[in-house]
Amino acid sequence: MKVKQAPYRIETERAIWKIRPLEWLLAAGLLGVQQPRDLIVTLIWGLMALLMLWKMPQSGLRTWNVLLIPVDIIVISAAVFLSGGLQSHGFLLYSIDVLFLVTYVSWQWIAVGTGLIFVSYGIVSNGWTHGLFWWQVLLLVLLALSAHTLGSSVLKAMRSANTGKVKLEQLAALKSLQGSLVELSDLSTMVMTILQAGTQLLQTRVGYVARWTTSGTLQMVAQVGLSEDEEEWDPRDSYEADALNRTEMTYWKHIASLPPVKVDHGLLALRYYQLAMVPLRDGAKVIGVMAFAGDRGGVPLNQQQVVLEGLADMVVNQSRFAQAQSDARKRGRLLGILERVGRIVNKNLEMGMLLRSLHQAVAEELETDSFFVALTLPDDSERILMEYLFDEGQEYPAEVMSITPGSPTERVLEGQEALLIAGDIGPSQLLGSYRVPKSAIFAPLIFEGTIIGVISTQSYRIDYDQDHVEFVSSIASQAAIAIQNAQLYQQTESVALTDHLTNLGNSRRFTIALRLAIDHARATHTALSLLLIDSDSLKQINDRYGHMAGDTHLQMLSHVILRNIRENDTACRYAGDEFVIILPNTRVDEAMSVGERIRREMDGKFAWNDSMIGTTISVGAAQLDSSMSQEELFAAADRAMYEAKQSGKNRVVAVS
Repeated sequence: MKVKQAPYRIETERAIWKIRPLEWLLAAGLLGVQQPRDLIVTLIWGLMALLMLWKMPQSGLRTWNVLLIPVDIIVISAAVFLSGGLQSHGFLLYSIDVLFLVTYVSWQWIAVGTGLIFVSYGIVSNGWTHGLFWWQVLLLVLLALSAHTLGSSVLKAMRSANTGKVKLEQLAALKSLQGSLVELSDLSTMVMTILQAGTQLLQTRVGYVARWTTSGTLQMVAQVGLSEDEEEWDPRDSYEADALNRTEMTYWKHIASLPPVKVDHGLLALRYYQLAMVPLRDGAKVIGVMAFAGDRGGVPLNQQQVVLEGLADMVVNQSRFAQAQSDARKRGRLLGILERVGRIVNKNLEMGMLLRSLHQAVAEELETDSFFVALTLPDDSERILMEYLFDEGQEYPAEVMSITPGSPTERVLEGQEALLIAGDIGPSQLLGSYRVPKSAIFAPLIFEGTIIGVISTQSYRIDYDQDHVEFVSSIASQAAIAIQNAQLYQQTESVALTDHLTNLGNSRRFTIALRLAIDHARATHTALSLLLIDSDSLKQINDRYGHMAGDTHLQMLSHVILRNIRENDTACRYAGDEFVIILPNTRVDEAMSVGERIRREMDGKFAWNDSMIGTTISVGAAQLDSSMSQEELFAAADRAMYEAKQSGKNRVVAVS
C-alpha cells in the first residue's frame, strides 16, 4: 500500500555516487608519476575510487553524498596544489562539485559549498592577487548560477511529473483500499484498516478517528501508534476543538510549538513534527474528526489534502453504512418486539391483565425499576387515573391523582411528545417507593389523534438514551390501541353486568364475583359470608300503587345497601325483588350485623304521591366452609332467607 515518494531523487543520488569515483580518478591523473610519492597518492585515490564504484550504500545515500562533498573539495584542492597551483587545469574539477551542490536546489548548500571551494582554491593556488584566479572563480560562480537555474527548472518539471505519478498511485491505493473494506462488517475494524493504509500512504506514525457522542464528547473509534489511548474526552480539552469548528483540514507544522492541553494523546511526548486533522462531515453535520501525525520526512501533510479527504470520505461512508446496518437491525428487532407485544396485548381485553402484560413486554427489553400507565379522565383535566403502577417489585392499586403543574406527565399530555429525563425530574409527585429515578422516559398514549394517557418507564440504576425513547414510544403507539379496546370492553362488560334500574351488578356479575371471592378466600384462608335480601313489600306495592312505585322501592333498597357495605364488598340485584351481598373477610355474625343495619333502615315508610307506603325486608346469612361449592353457599343463604320469611318476615336469620 505504501507509495514511493520522489524516485527522481534516488536516481540523482545514485548518479552522484557513481560520478564521484571518476572525479577522484581525474584528480589523481593530474599528478602524473614524477616522484614515488605521486605514485603512492595516485594508487590510494584509484583504490578509493574503485571501492566506491564497487560498494554503494543501501541506505542513507543522500547523507553520504553530502558528507563527501568536503572530501571532494579536499581531494581536488590537493591535486591542484600538487599539479601546479594556479596554472593547473584541475580547477575545472571544482565544477563537478558545483553541479553536485545545485542538485539539492538549496541556496544555503550552494553558498556554503561554493564558499568552501573559493577558499580552498585560493589557499592551494595562492592566487589572491592574480587576475587569472578571479576569472576562474567568476567562471565557477557563473557555472553555479547557470546550473542552479537550469537544475531548478528540470527538478521542478521532474517533481511535477512525479507528483502526478504519486497522486495516481495514491488514488489507485485508495481504490484498492475501498474494495478491501467490502469484506469487513465491524466499523472499528473498517476504520482501523483505513488508518493503517493512511499511515503508509502519508508516511506518518500516528492516525486516529474519533466520533461525536450524544453527550457532546468525543469517543475513540480506532487508532494507530498512540501511546495514550483515551476512550472518551471533552473536545474542549484537546486539539480537536479547533478542527471541529472548521470546514477544511487543520494543519500544524510544529507540534512542539502547540500549547499544552489536557488531552493530547501523547503527541507532545512523542515529539512528532507535524499534525493534520480533518473534520468528518456527513452532509452539513460534523460526526467526528480524523487525525494523522508524523515526522519531518516525506511530503508535508498539508500538501496531501487529496489523500486526507479521500480517507475522511471513506470513514464517513463506512460510518453511514454501519449506521444504516445498525438502523436496519434495530428496526427489524423493534418490529419483532412490536409483533410480540401486539400478540400479548391484543389477546388481553381485561385492563389489569393487559397492563401487566404490557409491563412485562417492556421489562424484557429494557431495564425497568418503575413502570406506570396513567389514563386521562373525561371532563377532568386536572386529575389523572393512575391505572397501573409497579415500583421495585410491588404493584400498587389504581387511584385518581392530581396532575402536578410542570411535571413530566403534564408536559407530555400537553406536548404529546416523548420525554427523556436524566436525574432531576422537576416538580413531579414521587410514587411507589418515593425514590428519585436516575433516568426516566415518558411517552404519550395517542389514539386517533387524541391523547388518552401517558406511559412511563424509570430506572434507578442506568441512563436511558434516544434508542430507548424510540422503543418506548413505539410500544406506546401500539399500547394506546389495546388500552382503548380494553376501555371499550370495560364499558361493554359494565353494561352487560349492570342492573339498569338499581345500577348494582346483575345476576351474571354476581356469579362471576362470587366465584372469584370463593377462590380468594380459599387461597388466603379467610372468611367469606353471603347475604340474601328479599323485599317483603314489593308485590303489594306493585299491586296497589303500580310498578313505578315498586321501582322506587327497589332503588331505595339499593341505596340503603350501598350505604351500609364496604368498598371491597359486592352488591347485586339477583332477581326481581332479591338482592345479594358478597362480604369478603367477614364471619357470619358480622354479616348478620350488616344485614340488621340494612333491615332497620328499610323498616319504615316512604312517600308516594299522596300516600305513605310501608316497607320491610327479610335477610338470610350464610358463611362459606371448606366443603361448600358456590351453589351450596347460595342455597344456604337462600334457606336462611326463607326461614326469615316463615318466621314472620322483617328479620335477619343465619343458616343453622
